[in-house]
Amino acid sequence: MIAHPLILRVAIATPLRRLFDYLPDDASNLNNLQPGLRVSVSFGRRKDVTGVVVALSNQSDFPYNKLKKINHVIDRHSVIGSKHLSLLEWASNYYHYPIGEVIFSALPSALRKNNPITKYDEKFWGLTKKGVAFEAGLMKQAPKQSQLLKYLQERKIPATEEEIYSIYPRSKQSLLSLKDKGLVTKKTAGDSDNALKINKSPFKLNKDQKSATNEILKSIDNGSIFLLDGLTGSGKTEVYMTLMESVIRAGKQCLILLPEIGLTPQQIQRFKDRFEVNIAIQHSGLSDTERTQHWLAARSGKAKIIIGTRSAIWTELANPGLYIIDEEHDLSYKQQDGFRYSARDMLITRASRDKVPVILGSATPSLETLYNVKKDRYKHLILSTRAANAKPPKYRLLDIRGKKMHGPISQTLVDEITKHLNNKNQVLLFLNRRGYAVHLFCHSCGWKAECTRCDLPYTYHKNINRLVCHHCGVTKRHIEQCPDCNEALLLMGHGTERIEEVLSSLFPKATISRIDRDTTRKKNAMHDYLEKIHSGEIDILIGTQMLAKGHHFPNVTLTGIVDADRGLFSTDFRASERLAQLFMQVSGRTGRGVKEGTVIVQTYNPEHPLFQQLIEHGYNYFCNSLLQERDHSSLPPYSYMVFLRAEAHNSNDAKQFINDATMQLNQLTNNKLLLFGPIPALIEKRSGRYRYQLIIQSDSRKSLHAQLDNWLENLEKSKHSKKVRWSLDVDPQDMA
Repeated sequence: MIAHPLILRVAIATPLRRLFDYLPDDASNLNNLQPGLRVSVSFGRRKDVTGVVVALSNQSDFPYNKLKKINHVIDRHSVIGSKHLSLLEWASNYYHYPIGEVIFSALPSALRKNNPITKYDEKFWGLTKKGVAFEAGLMKQAPKQSQLLKYLQERKIPATEEEIYSIYPRSKQSLLSLKDKGLVTKKTAGDSDNALKINKSPFKLNKDQKSATNEILKSIDNGSIFLLDGLTGSGKTEVYMTLMESVIRAGKQCLILLPEIGLTPQQIQRFKDRFEVNIAIQHSGLSDTERTQHWLAARSGKAKIIIGTRSAIWTELANPGLYIIDEEHDLSYKQQDGFRYSARDMLITRASRDKVPVILGSATPSLETLYNVKKDRYKHLILSTRAANAKPPKYRLLDIRGKKMHGPISQTLVDEITKHLNNKNQVLLFLNRRGYAVHLFCHSCGWKAECTRCDLPYTYHKNINRLVCHHCGVTKRHIEQCPDCNEALLLMGHGTERIEEVLSSLFPKATISRIDRDTTRKKNAMHDYLEKIHSGEIDILIGTQMLAKGHHFPNVTLTGIVDADRGLFSTDFRASERLAQLFMQVSGRTGRGVKEGTVIVQTYNPEHPLFQQLIEHGYNYFCNSLLQERDHSSLPPYSYMVFLRAEAHNSNDAKQFINDATMQLNQLTNNKLLLFGPIPALIEKRSGRYRYQLIIQSDSRKSLHAQLDNWLENLEKSKHSKKVRWSLDVDPQDMA
């Protein structure tokens, strides 16, 4: 390396695993150049690419006269602070993913372009003193204005124009009319009235909640990690909010991760009812502008509460005080493509670096978390009773072998549904499979309707009368006769549509709603369903795992798990853990109010140890036995794994790439790592590509990671790498 005047080391969103050296442009003030600034650069054939300055240097591997100048500096101040930039660099190193793509995945998509931040200065509408006191119902001649005024009064804090227009399209003139009447005022971020107001909790903490709260408050100024292990309905959210009150009063911010977008509106409303402060939202349901404005509010410190799904982990905070990850066990916290990070693990790392406590909340903690509790790395806090003295549900394991069935529903379950409906209660039926039928099959010649791109069965969706591949998304016209022998085709297996049809015929007077990905595609659809459930408009609720996470249905007194056997015999070593978590989470939706709940589990395997241990001894007992099995087998969390995945249109190309990679890694490490491969993925063919993987395992995390960088550099140069798509998955959570 040769020393030169100032050189900018710039990250660009590219698969190349390196930074790129540039010189300042002639207009740059050298004293103002610093890491975290966005700059416009020429890159390859592209003339205007956004980059982020990661470091300043006076050395380069390239001749000084060969370096390009940047086009210009986009921002006057750093978009990413040095501390947050350091976290992103750590993530890039740990997950062995290109630094440029890590940094740009952490920015809102609007800031991945060359637009200056000033473009996103937040404009929002708030009430005047007159508007707070005005009776909105008096504006009978102006219903739109009345609606808007009522919305702002109920909201209590100002709303962005984007938020208002998303709920009330074409309402600009109505807002201006309200402004002319002196009822509302338009503000910018700098004018915000950020006075703190915290409303009194309607709940009184029970003994367990008080104990957990006090324990966390003792360590509020350091990076302690807490597992808040509470039964479903035990009041974990109330513990969160009590702690948040203390943190916000101290002038700090709280970051809360949730597993599903569908849960976010519910939780946001709970927090808004309690805290009249600026709340920033981060999830994919927001527009680019909205997401950027919320991100900037969090970074500036204006937003005191930040709520979001997995990607919210990358939101920079001005003054962090508490990190919370609800339903910490949930698989959705692991990104399954591209930059394959774990939001849970990253939040724990971030908390340690920021000296901020982190709470992992769950009724069904992951085995990794329970393992860390055993190692005394995490403090274990238990909420052993349900809030408001609600009782845990009673379980009934129902052997349906030889029983009378109505499609997927046994007569015994039908009788129980009848009893609960007669008592004016609600019923929830769970089946984690969309559609009407899982197979289209010819009884005469054995022909099956399979997706040619995945070699897997199509699912029949009766509502749209089409066959759908749930793996690649391809759809095709439904057929009723076998193309080989012309015989009528049979529909095999059951999905949520089939349950809905059966129950509609059995209970014609009941209001039945199905909640799955097909029925909740439209904006606010999930919110509308939840409103109807809480108002009692729905009698029978049918759903997939969307309903298993965090929802509170106080009038549901019966939950039926229709097909409990799915996952019992999977080749994925995590399948038992996932099934147990889903079993307990679904069961937890019932009996959360004053009425006692019952869970009926339909199964063809009533003697299976999973059911027996969960029902007789509980989730933690079951997990202890699983941990013993993992220990004996040297599986995570007692070892560490990395998957190398490859896919190609030709299966030999994918296998050959994995073979070469295996040989290279063995040579580099002198066979010190445990390697398994090439192994077909559980779903070997998807979207027309054959998929193979190499499983890399070690008892030492440090040793495992130390070997990967040189190996990856060699892989990128491999002649077979051009024929395949390949990726590395550190700490994989899914074998598929």
